[in-house]
Amino acid sequence: MRLLDKNLFRKDMRWRVQIILSLSLVMLCNTCWAKALPENLSLTARISANSEYSKDYKAQFVADGYIPVAGGKNDPGHAWCVQGTTHKNGADLTFEWDKPVEVAEIIYYGRTGWFLNECWKDYEIYLDAETKPLAKGRLEMSHGPQRIGLPELGRVRKISLRFTSSYGGFNPGASEIQIFSASPTAEDLKRINKIARLRGDPFYKTDFEMEARPQSQRLAEDFGNGKLGFRSLVVVQRHAIKPSHVYTYHNEGFEPGGGLYVFTPDQEEGKLRELIAAPEGQILDCDVSHDGTEILFSWRKSKDEFYQLYRINVDGTGLRQITDGGSYNFNGCWLPDGDIAFLSTRKPAFAYCWTSPVGVLYRMARNGKNVRRISANYLNDFTPSLMNDGRIIYGRWEYVDRPAIPIQSLWTICPDGTNLGVYYGNRVLSPATFIEPRAIPGDTRVLCTMTAHNGPCRGAIGIIDPSLGVNAQEAILNLTPEVDIGHVDRGSGNNVRGPYESPYPLDQKHFLVSRNGTILLRDYEGTKQVVVLREKDGMGFYNVQPIRPRPRPRPTVLPSLLPEKAENWATVILQDVYNGLEPHVKRGDVKQICVVQEIEKSKMAETQYRAFGFQFPVVSCGATYAPKKVWGYVPVAEDGSAYFKVPAGLPLYFIAIDQHGQAVQRMRSFTHFMPGEVRGCIGCHEPRNKSPRRQNRLMAFQQSDGGPQPPTIPEWGLRGFSYSHIVQPVLDRHCVSCHGGTTPPNGIDLSGDETDFFNISYEILARQGRPGENPYTKWIPTFNGMEENILEVTPKSWGSPASKLAEVVLSGHPDKYGKPRVNVDEAGRRRILAWIDLNVPYYGTSLSNYYEHKGCRQMVPPDFDKVLQRVAKARCASCHGRDDKGIVKIPRKVWLRITNPELNAFLLAPLAQSAGGTQTCGEAVFASKEDPDYQAILKTFEPLREMLMERPRMDMIGREQADGAQPIRKPIAMRP
Repeated sequence: MRLLDKNLFRKDMRWRVQIILSLSLVMLCNTCWAKALPENLSLTARISANSEYSKDYKAQFVADGYIPVAGGKNDPGHAWCVQGTTHKNGADLTFEWDKPVEVAEIIYYGRTGWFLNECWKDYEIYLDAETKPLAKGRLEMSHGPQRIGLPELGRVRKISLRFTSSYGGFNPGASEIQIFSASPTAEDLKRINKIARLRGDPFYKTDFEMEARPQSQRLAEDFGNGKLGFRSLVVVQRHAIKPSHVYTYHNEGFEPGGGLYVFTPDQEEGKLRELIAAPEGQILDCDVSHDGTEILFSWRKSKDEFYQLYRINVDGTGLRQITDGGSYNFNGCWLPDGDIAFLSTRKPAFAYCWTSPVGVLYRMARNGKNVRRISANYLNDFTPSLMNDGRIIYGRWEYVDRPAIPIQSLWTICPDGTNLGVYYGNRVLSPATFIEPRAIPGDTRVLCTMTAHNGPCRGAIGIIDPSLGVNAQEAILNLTPEVDIGHVDRGSGNNVRGPYESPYPLDQKHFLVSRNGTILLRDYEGTKQVVVLREKDGMGFYNVQPIRPRPRPRPTVLPSLLPEKAENWATVILQDVYNGLEPHVKRGDVKQICVVQEIEKSKMAETQYRAFGFQFPVVSCGATYAPKKVWGYVPVAEDGSAYFKVPAGLPLYFIAIDQHGQAVQRMRSFTHFMPGEVRGCIGCHEPRNKSPRRQNRLMAFQQSDGGPQPPTIPEWGLRGFSYSHIVQPVLDRHCVSCHGGTTPPNGIDLSGDETDFFNISYEILARQGRPGENPYTKWIPTFNGMEENILEVTPKSWGSPASKLAEVVLSGHPDKYGKPRVNVDEAGRRRILAWIDLNVPYYGTSLSNYYEHKGCRQMVPPDFDKVLQRVAKARCASCHGRDDKGIVKIPRKVWLRITNPELNAFLLAPLAQSAGGTQTCGEAVFASKEDPDYQAILKTFEPLREMLMERPRMDMIGREQADGAQPIRKPIAMRP
């Protein structure tokens, strides 16, 4: 064996021995702790429940000593939960022992492995065979231990926890329940949680590997002696934030304690100098100014307050609050000119698939004045910082006709809000999220955190090099290979779990990072490590940054090219729409560009009312999440060029339209423009960083009289696209005379009668069939599990070119002799085709008059199911039979007709033909409509009809209450 090989072997053996010693030490410590703790009686109990979600969530798993990480999605086999469809509002959990035991206290840990609202709310405690509860109480919707105190009990053999309500989550339960013989002290609980957290941490083993990893003595000396360019670090101390999703870290996971500190290493543990103490609050993050004299930070002073931005001098003087008000203001970063970019929820908007307020990118002066919104996102922006060239880089979440889990990608924008462009990952499935980007000094690459969609904002750390491909696997260098980040073209990215966050690149060799609250100094090659600062007082350290004695290079101050006074429009110059479309689309086929806005969700709704995946309020049957608004159409010249205006300050995307009005290609991402901005585009679905090719003067310039013009507004007007208001009138004129009534041809009923969620024709043309596989329209499914369709961007693969309905409309629906049966005019055809190509929206607004209903839309008579079953048991069970629950199996569609309910099949089929029914049951069950049981079923709809007359559903009225976001009104005036 060569000397080098021997040395490597010895080093590897020393490392393995260190790991074994570390594991042994921890096991010994755990044993010592266990001896000092009260006995956990739940570990020896027989545990049962009256509901279990599946074999992965049995009652016995509630006492396994394992507390899953909040939002970690790793609780199968380690938590108990109920079948939410039957026991969401209550369940019984019972503990029994062979011999009587003494019980002093119960500790409940809510089920938070997926969603915080899967915790139980109210409870009752029963002992042995008692019928009266010993105790009652209310639990919090939170992660961690909750005490359930008990009076002196004596000895018992059975304890039953009866949960009587929940916080509305899908499948409520418990991550762990401990029953102690003596009440544990606060210190006992800390020890218990420490052990359980380690057991529940998927990186439990790698923690020891990290500790046993050889420390670089030379790097430690260089760091301690200031040879890396600094002697001190700014750090935030706090509890680890454990939100349900990566986009909820600003409004979930609050736990008070910690503060803002300056850390200076020495020969021992180093010194922490307190700048801000936050015993009742939480500091989220910080950013050191370029000259190293000031610190900008986000501070939530109490649970009942919002994050606000503050600044303070590095010596602890000059504390000043910069923002205030009833919104979250956070994630601030210094701009090169001394202004501040930050995120704010001040513009009302909420995640379409959740309840969190949306924080988007703003900028302001250092004193908090002159606040301006520079992002038009209707979902979340994340963690802005500066590129070396002066642009802002940040994470951005969107799902324009895409599933919601992936695509928290990296974007860049100029500080005045112009020149928005993707940096990396807009069609990457895994990792789902790229967050906390930081530019590597002297480089175009960035360091960032890569993680999942659900759970906390920690995972792997990587270097991103978009020059290798803006969606390419090769562009990602995973610096933490023990964390599996998946593949860019597979899965959903929602299984990326790791302990790393807050990366900070020091130079082109080294970076700082927080690993489970411990600050590490590492090199990019993975050969050197120094443990800088360990957890302290049960809290970790995050957002570490150096305080340099000399100012670091200030990024370029990018001058704004926006006019001081500008109308609320921007100008787009499209060079050649066929760049990216050929050979699938022939030159000359594209005639227009359709300009579309995604409308935000401006009012919060509760997740318990979700439908069609995670829609609440419902907008479609599982297609588009967001309502759409068509601003109009602009012409495309013969050479593929276009020159036009678009409204500023709105989330917009473009669709390339042929001569019939069909979409040959669509954007599945949005962009925005600032007032007065002029921006070019080289083609359709071309990489945004591709250089334009040379060509002669664009024909669109030559054909424009008086400069660029705004889009021609569609004939249905400038409004949210409402199916019942825009499409249904076309069907009423041309289709319903045949495709209506009691027996429409082939069961294709195109009438406009309302159903529980939509109307009849929408049910047939969009919802019918397996989700996403309607026989008449090829729409893009956006529910979870369909992430791979994000990669399908081939022209004409979605929408009207691939839809049977479009073929029928354009051909005139010919009979068997080829003769057209209908002649839909051009306006009518365009309405139908636009609806398909907008990804089949039904509602043109995200507002609702029924936030307390399923999907914030569903209308079902309250007594309908009860009355129908009563009649069915008496008159239909002999033919239709019963299921295992005794329910008569009456044939039902997935929808319920609420307008003209007598046309529902379950009323037509048993009704005699002579009375207007179809009598498909064979022998008539109802001889006439006067039959008391027939009338009883029909009368259940009357209260619903009366309610809707007083308070109509949004598709039943002649107005839409939300036409979409308003453009930014104030022009952006930048400092020189």
